[in-house]
Amino acid sequence: MDTELLRTFLEVSKTRHFGRAAENLHLTHSAISFRIRHLEGMVGVKLFNRQRHNLTLTPHGERLIPYAKAILTSLQMALQDVGVANELVEQLSLGGTPNIWDTYLQEALPPLSEHLPAVALRTEVDSQISLARALLEQKIDIAIVFDPPRVAETESVFIGEIELMLVSSERGIGSGSVNQVGYVFVDWGTAFNVQHAQLMTQPVAPVLHTGHTGIALTYLLRKGGAAFLPTNLVQPHLAAGRLHRVEGVATMPRDLRAAFLGASERINLINAVVEFLSSPAHK
Repeated sequence: MDTELLRTFLEVSKTRHFGRAAENLHLTHSAISFRIRHLEGMVGVKLFNRQRHNLTLTPHGERLIPYAKAILTSLQMALQDVGVANELVEQLSLGGTPNIWDTYLQEALPPLSEHLPAVALRTEVDSQISLARALLEQKIDIAIVFDPPRVAETESVFIGEIELMLVSSERGIGSGSVNQVGYVFVDWGTAFNVQHAQLMTQPVAPVLHTGHTGIALTYLLRKGGAAFLPTNLVQPHLAAGRLHRVEGVATMPRDLRAAFLGASERINLINAVVEFLSSPAHK
């Protein structure tokens, strides 16, 4: 199957508009229509309901989306794997949740690349559940997570800690007042959720729920509110008086762990990466 047909199908399914899909793919409207008709002819079913000013996916089209994404992802991974530059002898895929990338991995990546100059790195950003699945399916080599998967095939190693502090844009408030300023819930994993429920003196109703540390911090600085954020990230804002520590709430440490398959063919490289991330040299 021509993968361009699948790319066109996914773009149309995303935009729900042939014209916008054509603009995004730098094609003509007629070329988009031709590709979709050709794909429908190949699969033998209609993928879109075409009505004036209303383009919707059929049930067949909905079912095709995950397969189309999987095919294109597998192709891209294959091309990357066989197309590594000659001087790069190995490739490793490193995954993490958005807030772990924001808080930890983003800074660790450049020194890791310098430490392993012959390794081509590929990064993945996804939810913890998706990362665990990708690890078991050998789509990634290492997943940096707070709560590693508890399955026999995987191993996990402690590599560091992130200290979380409850901060607010308002000075002098306690945990019982976070609803009044607008609470932003940042997803720091399952264990955090349990601790969070035990710690808060009153039920909280978040005005924003996010897995991105950067989104939460920007929201607090521009709109106001309260959230659990990494201590090292908020220290400059505490010193400048832009944020304030919520009174009477202890910091919460969260362990970072590197999860991987113990039987991986790349286990020596994986161990080298884990050892580097565990060392204080790059921190």
